[in-house]
Amino acid sequence: MADMKNPVLVVGATGMLGTEVVALLKQRGRQVVEAVWPGDDDPEHHDLDITITENVEKLLEQVTPAVVINCSAYTNVDSAEEEEELATAVNGTGVGNLARASKKMNSLLVHVSTDYVFDGRGQSPYQTDTPTHPQSAYGRSKLSGEEAIQSIGGRWIIVRTSWLFGRMGKNFIDTILNLARQRPELKVVNDQRGCPTYATDLARCLIDLADKDAQGLFHFCNGPACTWYDFAQEAVELKGIDCRINPCSTDEFPRPAPRPAYSVMDCSKTFEQLGWQSQTWMQALRNYLDTD
Repeated sequence: MADMKNPVLVVGATGMLGTEVVALLKQRGRQVVEAVWPGDDDPEHHDLDITITENVEKLLEQVTPAVVINCSAYTNVDSAEEEEELATAVNGTGVGNLARASKKMNSLLVHVSTDYVFDGRGQSPYQTDTPTHPQSAYGRSKLSGEEAIQSIGGRWIIVRTSWLFGRMGKNFIDTILNLARQRPELKVVNDQRGCPTYATDLARCLIDLADKDAQGLFHFCNGPACTWYDFAQEAVELKGIDCRINPCSTDEFPRPAPRPAYSVMDCSKTFEQLGWQSQTWMQALRNYLDTD
């Protein structure tokens, strides 16, 4: 990273992605500060609420970070349909607060966004400059965060990702395996196509991009493209669970928020910048299940 003397501030450090980012930074010998308020020395400290502008500004002034990695977000896609104002406050306004404070401190802001900023109607992998057109409240809230960062300026990296799974917190794989152990068969959607992303690999991507002082929009996920059915089938087979996985359509499982039918992203720009290629999601899934 450009300035090794100053720490890396990790926002959302206790979540699925944040814990991986913190662990990898420490493994690499970096000075890490987890974003809590009012501070580490206060017994009542809690995760920083990025929607409170004053607290964000004060914390960055105290820490003077070289890099701010934002792993926090409102992520409940369905609830966002009823709570769009709250989702936008966190994913839009709060991100804008981080962007302004980071610019003021000349810190590099690394922010995570989503495939949901696209309309899901594509037929070829989305490029970083493909026009956005979110179809859900969650997607709109995440796009508002991207737009805030770009309009505020400063030094920034936005990494869009998809279908995140990892060791901390709820994820699709854990849900499927739990259900598969309880039932003789399951139906899983087979008409939504995207790419799973292993939180450990995404953490490495974020840190390596910061190390290279890269700036701009990037995509990162573990290929190749698959459906949720493919993903579930592979997990159940790897764990040797006696449960039949049956493909079904999205229409058979209506949800409050629309899901993108196609959300495959082109990551070639990212891999060229990083100088390495991600492992496949199949290998990442094996690695994950080995730690289960």
